[in-house]
Amino acid sequence: MADVGLTEGGERTTVGPARTPPSRFPERLPRFPEWPRRHPRLVWAAGLAAAGLVLYWCYLRQAQTLELDADPAAQALQAWQMLHGNLLLDGWWLGDISFYTVELPLNMLIELVYGLRPGEVHILAALIYTAVVLLGALLARGSARGGEGVVRALLAAGIMLAPSLQYGTRILLQGPNHTGTVVPILVMLLVLDRAPERWWVPVAVGVMLTWAQVNDPLATYAAALPVGLACGVRACSEIARRQRPPRARWYDASLAVTAVVSIGLAHLILSKIHAAGGFYMPPPKFGTGFVPVTALPAQSWVTVYCVLILFGADFIGQQMGINAILALLHLIGVALGFWALWIGLRGFFGRIDRVTQVLVAGTIIVLAAGMFGPYMAPVTGAHEIVTVLPFCAVLAGRLLGGRLVKARLEPVLAIGLACYLGALAHNDLQPVQAPWHQDLANWLEAHHLTYGLAGGGESNITTLDSGGRVRLAPLTDGGASAHAYESDYSWYDPAVSQANFIVSVTWPPGDVSDIKPNVIRAQFGPPARTYHFREYTITVYNYNLLTRLNIPTIGGFKTP
Repeated sequence: MADVGLTEGGERTTVGPARTPPSRFPERLPRFPEWPRRHPRLVWAAGLAAAGLVLYWCYLRQAQTLELDADPAAQALQAWQMLHGNLLLDGWWLGDISFYTVELPLNMLIELVYGLRPGEVHILAALIYTAVVLLGALLARGSARGGEGVVRALLAAGIMLAPSLQYGTRILLQGPNHTGTVVPILVMLLVLDRAPERWWVPVAVGVMLTWAQVNDPLATYAAALPVGLACGVRACSEIARRQRPPRARWYDASLAVTAVVSIGLAHLILSKIHAAGGFYMPPPKFGTGFVPVTALPAQSWVTVYCVLILFGADFIGQQMGINAILALLHLIGVALGFWALWIGLRGFFGRIDRVTQVLVAGTIIVLAAGMFGPYMAPVTGAHEIVTVLPFCAVLAGRLLGGRLVKARLEPVLAIGLACYLGALAHNDLQPVQAPWHQDLANWLEAHHLTYGLAGGGESNITTLDSGGRVRLAPLTDGGASAHAYESDYSWYDPAVSQANFIVSVTWPPGDVSDIKPNVIRAQFGPPARTYHFREYTITVYNYNLLTRLNIPTIGGFKTP
C-alpha cells in the first residue's frame, strides 16, 4: 500500500509505496526438483553410475554361485600371456571364437590389477553383463525424454535384470562365451541412434562391426548382416518412393555397403594375424551347414527352450519352489520382448526407425541361424543366440514404453520391476562356490609337482586356480596326444617344457575324465609312482613325457 501523509498546509498527499524492512532471512532457494530439469544429462550419468555399481556387485555375487569350467580359464591364460608381451598369442591354438578384441583386453586390464587368479573370471563376467544391461537401457530410451524415457530404459533393463540362478548364470555370467560380443554391438547401435547423418558415421559403424566380428563370428549374424539388410531396405525404399532428395540418399546405402565390407575385413584381419605368427583359429566345430529336415521339430523345441533360459524363464522340469516361481514370473519378460518383436516385424518396411529395424532383423536372423544351424543343443545352445535377450529387451523399451505410459501402467511396471529385483536379491543370497580344482592345485604344489598333463576339464582351470604355479597341459585321444584347442604349442615342446606326471579323474564314474589308463600305459609305460587324492589319480614318471607325446601340426606349428 502507498503511504498517506500531510503537507505543511494540512493537505493529504501520497508519498509512494511503503517499504518493507529487509528480512533477516535470505530468499528461498530454488526447489531441488528444478536442478534435474536444468541438468538432465548429469542426472542420467549419475543414475547410470550408481546403477552400474549396484548391478556390478550383484552380478559378481551371482557369478560366484557357480563353479568355473575350463574355457574361461583358457582365456584368462591367454590374456596373461598377452599382458607379458605375447600380444598376437604366438603358438596358441584357440577355439572357433577368438575373444581377441573384447574379452581378452578386458581380462588383461583385470589381471594388471588383480593378478592371475580364478576370481578374475567372475569380475570379467560381472563387468560385461553390467555393461550389457546399462547399454541396453540407454538404447531403449532412444530419443524419449521425461517419464517415457525412464519407462523405456527401466523396461529394457528389467527384462535383462535377473538371470536365472542355474542356467542363466552359466550362460550369461561365466566368462567369455558370446555375451561380451553384445557390448560392441550395442555401442555401434547407440552411435547409429544418436549421431547425425554425417560421413564419419558409416566409417565408425564399419570399424565397430569389424571389431565385433574379429572377436566373435556371432556378430556377423547379429550385427553386420542386420545392418546391411535394414539399411539396404531403407535405401531401396527411399529410391523407389523418392522420400528424400538425391543428395540425402547416400547415408543408408553407405551403411549397407560398410556392413558387407566389414565381414570380409574381419576375416582378412584374422588371417593376417595368423600369417604374422599369431594365434590359429580352427574352422567351426560343427560346420556351417544346415540340420536335416527331419531334425527341425526337435531343433525348434531346443531353440524355444534356450530362449526361455536366456530370459530366466526356464521353468520346464523344475520342481515347484522359489526358483520355479521366479522362472514363471520371467515369462512376462518373454511376452513383452516377443510382442515388441512382432510389432517391429509388422512395421519393418516403413513405420519403424533405423535402429529398431536392425534389432528386428538381428533377432530374426540369429533365431533362424539357431533353428536351422548345427550349433543348437539344450542349455549350451543358448550361448549361440545370446543376443536375442538384449535385442528383445531393447525392442520392448523402444516400441512398448510409450504405449504403457499412455495406458498409465507405470504402477504395474513398478511392481514387476520390484519382483525382478527380488529375484536378483534371491540369487545373490546363495552360497559362494569354491574354485573347482583348487584342492588339486594345492595338493600338487605341496608335493612339488608343478608341470604335468591332464584331461581338458582339469588342465587350464587347475593352472588358473594355482595362479600359474602349477601347469597342466590338456590331452586328447585318451591321453596320447596334445589337445590343439585352447592351448599353447610351447606347453608340449620338450625343448622348453618338461612334464613328469599325469592327472586323471577316476571317481565318481560320471566325472571320469577322457584320459584312459590303458592308453596312458601303452603310450608312456608304467609310472614310477602313483598317488590317489580324492577323485584324482596322479601317475608320476622319471622322464619328460613330452618326448613321447603326439603333437599335431595344426596351424603350421611344427612337431619338435
